[in-house]
Amino acid sequence: MLQPNTLIVALFLFISQLTLAQTDSKVDNKKFNEAIKLADDKAFGEAIKLFSDILEENPDNVPALYNIGNCYLNTSDGPDTAIVYFEKAYGLLEDDEKIGDIGVDIQLSIGKSQQFLLQHEKAITTYENLIEILPAEDDLLRQEAMREIEVCENAIELMESPVQLKVKNLGPNINSKYDDHSPMISADQSVLFLTSRRASSYSELLFDGQYAERIYSSKKEENEWTKAKSLQELFRKQGHEAGVSLSAEATELIIYRNDVDGANLYSSMYDGSNWGEPVKIESPINSKYEETHMTSSADKQTVYFTSNRPDGMGGLDIYRVRRLPNGEWGKAENMKAFNTQYDEETPILHPNGKVMYFSSEGHNSMGQFDIFYCVMDDDGNWGPVHNIGYPINTPDDDFFFVPTTTPNIAYYASSRYDDNYGGSDIYLIEYEEPEINRLAVFKGCINSSDEAPIENVEIRVTRQDNPEVIGNYKPHPGTGKYILILETDEKYNITYSGVGFEEQSKTIDVTREMTYKNLSQASNIDDVMMIAVAQPEPVVEEAELATTESLDTSDGIPYYTVQILALKKPVLTYDIFVDLEHNLIKEYKCNDGFYRYSYGTFKGFKAALKGKDKVLHTGLWSDSFVRDIKQYDSLTENTPAE
Repeated sequence: MLQPNTLIVALFLFISQLTLAQTDSKVDNKKFNEAIKLADDKAFGEAIKLFSDILEENPDNVPALYNIGNCYLNTSDGPDTAIVYFEKAYGLLEDDEKIGDIGVDIQLSIGKSQQFLLQHEKAITTYENLIEILPAEDDLLRQEAMREIEVCENAIELMESPVQLKVKNLGPNINSKYDDHSPMISADQSVLFLTSRRASSYSELLFDGQYAERIYSSKKEENEWTKAKSLQELFRKQGHEAGVSLSAEATELIIYRNDVDGANLYSSMYDGSNWGEPVKIESPINSKYEETHMTSSADKQTVYFTSNRPDGMGGLDIYRVRRLPNGEWGKAENMKAFNTQYDEETPILHPNGKVMYFSSEGHNSMGQFDIFYCVMDDDGNWGPVHNIGYPINTPDDDFFFVPTTTPNIAYYASSRYDDNYGGSDIYLIEYEEPEINRLAVFKGCINSSDEAPIENVEIRVTRQDNPEVIGNYKPHPGTGKYILILETDEKYNITYSGVGFEEQSKTIDVTREMTYKNLSQASNIDDVMMIAVAQPEPVVEEAELATTESLDTSDGIPYYTVQILALKKPVLTYDIFVDLEHNLIKEYKCNDGFYRYSYGTFKGFKAALKGKDKVLHTGLWSDSFVRDIKQYDSLTENTPAE
């Protein structure tokens, strides 16, 4: 998972004749190799200690000088120290070495250090001097140096017109002395999720001195964020578990995992009290290539994601898929309006669905990844790409700018401010109010007569003067709650319909005074009671007889079950499932090596929640959750044991 402010400067590891010539003993050579291994594992602090020991005994060891410089360059406050080592190493080279590989690499590193120190004129001179001595046939290196000159010129221009903003650290309830990054915020800004590398009993210590990434959440109470808590139920595997996207109503969490199939995106659903086990997102979003990030429109009908699949413009590109009328995803479309020959990452769609924020190494970047934005016009076409500006962007890597429904408020992760607690921290940014349409947040709830399942209910939103659907929302199938994000100064028709229900509608007038600014600004829509026009299907509670092939979902209502637990070894006896009918327990032997146990087969989410209540009533399975029973089709190796 890409993280903010991690300097991606290649460590050119010269363990060659030059290395051996400048080490005094086998002990030194062993220590050098250990330092190289630590640097390769991004344990830069430990590597710096070993390189320092070598330099104390042999201060003119060029490989040690060069590599300790690269280690400092990969720390948030080290460029000024790095350049000292690089310049000393370069001064020790013979004339023929200065135009060789190590001399060229040191000059590139000096230029990069000058960029991080905002010494862009000096960096341009360094790159121009390098170009003069490069062999005529070294076209790739020449292009790299010319691109860095272009980047420096971009930085000079952007720094002449800095963005006016206020930055507020979210404090110790959110941030830690480790890297905290990737903020995700609900539409009403009442729930915040983040990814952290802090110490916990659920993550292992890694070579770089930090712990594996885990996802944390916090709620806003009395205008303050509560202590961030880890989502323990998601941590089934070792390694990183990073959050990348949160739905507007905070009921779906998109997770990045680097698993046996490479980098993939997973979805976890909230059933009203627990987060379900993450499920791998289907094609065409995930593929056999790397998928690293995802964002969606408020109504979840359009998704943007990043992938390095071979039909792209270069490296990681941003793609778009749209939901078809039959509910399936359409073909993935390369977003040429955003993409370049370089990498694009962390697309984040504004709640209005018309502004895309993303990071790119291309366009008019001022160095490495910068944050850009692009605005969609009234015809649905994306306009020109704009750099969001300095000091939000720097010569460092800048990712994950998260706008909110409040016009001039965003969340962001950075390590460059003096008040950080260590590593990168989560900040609130308040900037000059942009000229964009104001947004209002509406909360509502749908109920149904006779407890009929509401999975089929759709909430269609149109403007009064235009029949074109501008939003097609779904309520949570268990709670019935939903959120609408609407532009102000408009009147809207809202239609509630679905197979098996009478259609209902209402009109709302969204004034500019409803513009969302804080929790007190959310507007409520009166609860809607959907009237069932047919008897609901009877609830099925005979899991031992049912298979996914035999379950009739032609009415659009899926079947659910309650997952009780997942274990590496099968249970010896069902007697552990106290106060639950053993004939309603199913065992699934799954591809990932886990045995999963579920209770009951329920038609509709509301019926499944009643089954979950029975499981919770035993007092033994507090992390049980409701899941679609069809998800086991992709998890199991064979027919479940009975």
